[in-house]
Amino acid sequence: MTQDVVSGVTGLGDPAALPGALTEALRDHGTIGPGATVTAARPEPTGTGQMADSFRVTLELEPAGSGPASVVAKLPAGDTAGEVGRASGVYAREHRFYTELVPRLPGLSVPALLGTLPVGDEAGLLLEDLRGARQGDQIEGATAAQLDLTAAQLAPLQVPFWNDPDLGGQRWLQRRTGAPIPDRQERYQRAMHRLRDDLRGMLTPAQVEVMERYGAACDAWSQSVQEPFTLAHHDLRLDNLMFGQGRVWLLDWQTLGWGSPAWDLAYLMGSSAEPELRRRVERDHVARHAEALAARGVTDWPRERAWLEYRRLAFATFLVTVPAAGELPDNARGRRMFQAMWHRATTMVLDLDALELLPC
Repeated sequence: MTQDVVSGVTGLGDPAALPGALTEALRDHGTIGPGATVTAARPEPTGTGQMADSFRVTLELEPAGSGPASVVAKLPAGDTAGEVGRASGVYAREHRFYTELVPRLPGLSVPALLGTLPVGDEAGLLLEDLRGARQGDQIEGATAAQLDLTAAQLAPLQVPFWNDPDLGGQRWLQRRTGAPIPDRQERYQRAMHRLRDDLRGMLTPAQVEVMERYGAACDAWSQSVQEPFTLAHHDLRLDNLMFGQGRVWLLDWQTLGWGSPAWDLAYLMGSSAEPELRRRVERDHVARHAEALAARGVTDWPRERAWLEYRRLAFATFLVTVPAAGELPDNARGRRMFQAMWHRATTMVLDLDALELLPC
């Protein structure tokens, strides 16, 4: 295996060693041929993720044109977030997604895997550089076109492994619905204790009450969600999407898991769509999602069930973001991002009368 020349603390490590490490990694994956060599590599930080350090690496190759002009190196974060990520298995999970599942998901739009680099005991990813595409803006919120493109990716992700007992039983996939989550409930409640004063300055009393009531019931809520289950991205929001030329690419598969087919659509709408837009399009999206599944042979997700579960999963945004906000390093963009997401998601819960679906 390629020598460990990459440091999660110092970025891409020794500049002199990097071209050789990239050459070996790209050759091993078949991205460049055995006669091609990376002669120079110029990394620049890119992306806004908190759980990874990402770099756009411009390459010079010999012979010229024998490989990609650039790659994106996605590495375990080098700070406290990296420690959290390692402990929760997020880096290994994303590596397994690209190496084991993507070849079996031919209709899914993700950046191509071009190679891997070792970072201690973890694997850093070398991904296709989507030059010309634009990352979604989590704070600004989604457009109707962005929601259309993203929601259309759900059926290609979900149908190939729909209710698959073999994949569903694999422990490396996260479970956030249909299973006990007492540890996550404890983390949620600790985070709420830390965040409560800030929340009162961000949200209305009714919105804060939504988050508190969910925190008291989220373990029972998860267990109340019934089959069918399938793959779930679990963090499908604008920061993890790239758009360009009428396409979308889904990024950041560290939270990949097994759960309700309603999770990703409800999470996308609750985290990323401003309330006025969501109210206008959500019923149509839920219906189109059910129709897309049916067109691919799914028989146990009728419209009525899809709408009920969409309402039930209106709380999904909180389960991901509240523990994260309580544990990750604080920064100005993060505060603005969480405020925008919690405003959207609490409004969604109230609009849909979803509190009536929380277990007592």
